[in-house]
Amino acid sequence: MSYWLRELAGWALLLLGLFAFYLTYLFCAYRHILEAWPMAIIGIFLFRGGIHLLKVAIAARVCQQAQDELYPPPPAQTRKKR
Repeated sequence: MSYWLRELAGWALLLLGLFAFYLTYLFCAYRHILEAWPMAIIGIFLFRGGIHLLKVAIAARVCQQAQDELYPPPPAQTRKKR
């Protein structure tokens, strides 16, 4: 379940980063250059953090699936009644 939480957090950070880039565009459109560059830096960090979380979540899920295929759980042993 932690894969899903990481993936959701990654998508949330990605969307926040895109929103920060949109705000940067608006600041530049209205010629507020001093307000635009901090928002651009914040957007870069949010976007890269979201991409990183998505990569980690997908890699963890793939590793778990590979482990499950390589080492399947042993079959349940049935007990004989006396």
